[in-house]
Amino acid sequence: MRVSRRVGIIVAGGAAVLMLMTPFIATMDDLLAAAAQRFGLDAAVAFIAIPEARLVAALLNLFGIAASSSGATITVAGAQPVALVIGWNCVGWQGLVLLALTFVVGLRPQDGWEARLHIVLIGVLGTAIVNLARITLVAVLAADAGYYPAIFVHDWAATISTVVWLTVFWIFAQRWILGAEPEALVRT
Repeated sequence: MRVSRRVGIIVAGGAAVLMLMTPFIATMDDLLAAAAQRFGLDAAVAFIAIPEARLVAALLNLFGIAASSSGATITVAGAQPVALVIGWNCVGWQGLVLLALTFVVGLRPQDGWEARLHIVLIGVLGTAIVNLARITLVAVLAADAGYYPAIFVHDWAATISTVVWLTVFWIFAQRWILGAEPEALVRT
């Protein structure tokens, strides 16, 4: 099976699992947050959420929307000023897990270490940027359109934007960084 097909299968399968889990995660958010705290995952989330909150507030200010951050909380001044907390399911860990799975099947041993390093760096950076853009969009929606549109985008846009990003990323990576597979490895 070609590498591009295996990556596509992982992206599609991961998207399906994430889409199926979204209603469960949204419904059981408090229970899962308590479990995450019990296992000490809240410290890891704070390690990621605080810089994310600062970056999102900076992005909002860059776009002319008054915002500030304190810890993992973003305060946005809009039609309805709102404070948003970046919690354990907001930091983007799902996208990084899916990205890691695509690395397992997409990076080939015969590819040079430099090409593989470029792929990993671009993948992680791109996934982080997509997540920051999603959080920024949620903040804008929460301040201007209200709670329900923001929650809808929070819950569903993460999966959709991650899948779109990974698809574009791997098309780019296979075409311009990794190149074609050697003829001996291509099977139909």
